[in-house]
Amino acid sequence: MKRQKTEGERQRRERSLWYSVLTVVLPLFAAALAALFVALCILYGRVRPTVTIELGEYSPDASAFVRAENDGAAYVTEPEERYRAAGDYRLRVRTGRLTVPVVLRVRDTQAPAAEGTETTVSTLQSPSPDKLIKNLRDQSIVKVSFETAPNYGTVGDYDATVLLEDASGNRTRVPVTVHVRVAADEIVLEAGDPAPDADTLLCDRYEDARIGEITEEMLREPGEYRIPITAGGVQTETRLVVKDTVPPTAKSVTYIAAPGETILPEMLIEDVIDETDVTAVFLSEPDPLSLSPQTIEVVLTDRGGNSTTVPSTLLFSNVQPTEIEARNTPLDVSELLEEGTYREASLSWAFVPSAPGMHVLSITIDGRENLALIDVKDTTPPEIGVLVKKAYLNKPKAAEDFANVRDVTEATLAFQTEPDWTKTSQDVTLVAVDTSGNVSKTTFALTLVPDVTPPAIYGVKDRYCYLDEPVSFLSEVSARDVCDGEVAVSVDASAVDTSRRGSYRVVYTATDLSGNTAKASAVFTVISAQVSEERAKEVADETLSKILTDDMTLAQQIEAIYEYLFYHIHYTPRSNKQDWRSEAVRGLTTGKGDCFTSYAAARLLLDQTEAQYVSIERDSSAHHYWLLVNIGTGWYHYDTCNEGAGKYHCFMWTNAQTRRISRRHWHFKESLYPQVATTPFEGGN
Repeated sequence: MKRQKTEGERQRRERSLWYSVLTVVLPLFAAALAALFVALCILYGRVRPTVTIELGEYSPDASAFVRAENDGAAYVTEPEERYRAAGDYRLRVRTGRLTVPVVLRVRDTQAPAAEGTETTVSTLQSPSPDKLIKNLRDQSIVKVSFETAPNYGTVGDYDATVLLEDASGNRTRVPVTVHVRVAADEIVLEAGDPAPDADTLLCDRYEDARIGEITEEMLREPGEYRIPITAGGVQTETRLVVKDTVPPTAKSVTYIAAPGETILPEMLIEDVIDETDVTAVFLSEPDPLSLSPQTIEVVLTDRGGNSTTVPSTLLFSNVQPTEIEARNTPLDVSELLEEGTYREASLSWAFVPSAPGMHVLSITIDGRENLALIDVKDTTPPEIGVLVKKAYLNKPKAAEDFANVRDVTEATLAFQTEPDWTKTSQDVTLVAVDTSGNVSKTTFALTLVPDVTPPAIYGVKDRYCYLDEPVSFLSEVSARDVCDGEVAVSVDASAVDTSRRGSYRVVYTATDLSGNTAKASAVFTVISAQVSEERAKEVADETLSKILTDDMTLAQQIEAIYEYLFYHIHYTPRSNKQDWRSEAVRGLTTGKGDCFTSYAAARLLLDQTEAQYVSIERDSSAHHYWLLVNIGTGWYHYDTCNEGAGKYHCFMWTNAQTRRISRRHWHFKESLYPQVATTPFEGGN
């Protein structure tokens, strides 16, 4: 029994020993296998053990260490983005399931680079070699030194060599040139420039410097001058070069010469400017027999050989130039001639001196033609007439809305200072400037009041519309505010049912920017259509094809339509005033109808053009119908009804024109319609 126990303990010890051996040997064996596998990978070319890059380059991707393209690679030890020093850097790269130690070799094989300079220094200066190069380039620290140095302190020209050596021992030699001077070799001036000072001539501040005299004659006469200089114990000289590269300038002259007078070039120019002497010659000689203004070119040449050509005006005449203030009344010949110097004189044509500038007139003096130069001047400031002194709060307006300007020439009007549109009372100054630069001002007291007036809605009236057809409720309807101008109109037509005959109320609303609101309503009556919209369009197109051409302007189109209807529809006192479309077709196809028929036909044809129109009805128990038409020039009366021998040929008339014929025939409630133009129609686009 004891022996069996001893045998069991021995076996357990043996098993424990083998286990201990295996726990040590197996990892070592696995590591050896891995090392062997890595070695085999390197041996058979799967992994590159080293990769070399140049200092300053970015670290390569991990795939640079793997030869096979299909082997993925990633860094286990992440390299620096760029290494700052050359050397070998140990890294680890994973490819597949294998982690491999690799070496990234960073080498510095490129020599430093720089550009040499050509430098001038004084005998008191000795700049270091790094000051004699520029654009130094290298990835490491560079030592800069002289290989051959200039002889600082002694005047002369030296070719030196600067040696560049980086931390890896790469070297570059850069040639430089150094000029050692006490003064500038050459100074170039433009004729007329001031004499250069010592700081310009000398290369440094020498206490014992002496500079030769530079005279005014030198500075005005092109040439080269030697200027002796002593400085720093050195005697030298500077070349002073005076050049004349600027051509002369002069003003042209308008010269009136007596017949037979000798003309010299200097007589046709003035205010000659140049730093050297100038000669003047004619490019072409004047013609003393010509009675017309001659453009004579005078060539100016200075000592530097620079030339300028000045065109001047020459006139041989017995009449001297006359200066006239601009005005809008004709010129009289007596204003140009001295009293008692002629028996008879007249202008060849009427001349109104309204445009500033030089003008040439033909004058007959005692039977002989002469040319006269008239210099029209505008020295009179504009006149400002204030028209309006009241406006609305918070509603900016232009200066032209408050005043008009009168002047011989065109003038602009502006506020001297923009008014405060939130202030109820203030003084405002208007400034007018004409094209000649004359200025006038006027100040007035401006009063601003709140806008409490609602817009006016135009074109709202009882109308007929057609069963099961869409209705354009805003057609012919607009709104205008005294302050804001045109404002939008909204319509509430929710009560209208176009599928049932009957009368329905429609409400229109317009609100201005100040919140003032206006409302107006009308009754729309739905009726059955006797003529379809397609049939009416067909008749309109057929009619217009007879009377319009493609090259007509809009003004010509509406006039052609007017003339056709005025003479085509003969007046008969009967029409269906509920159905404008059927009346339009009846009038166009039969040539018969009353004022409503003519109005309806005009409306149908104008619908095919770009003209705007508004239906209008006489304010009387005796009805009359016509249109207001606008083609961009304002609203005008347009009545195509012919009531006998063209008595009322009302084509694009103003209120004044209609009232001149009859105050009753076209009487209407003006508040219901857009404002009619006040100036007679003169055609349009």
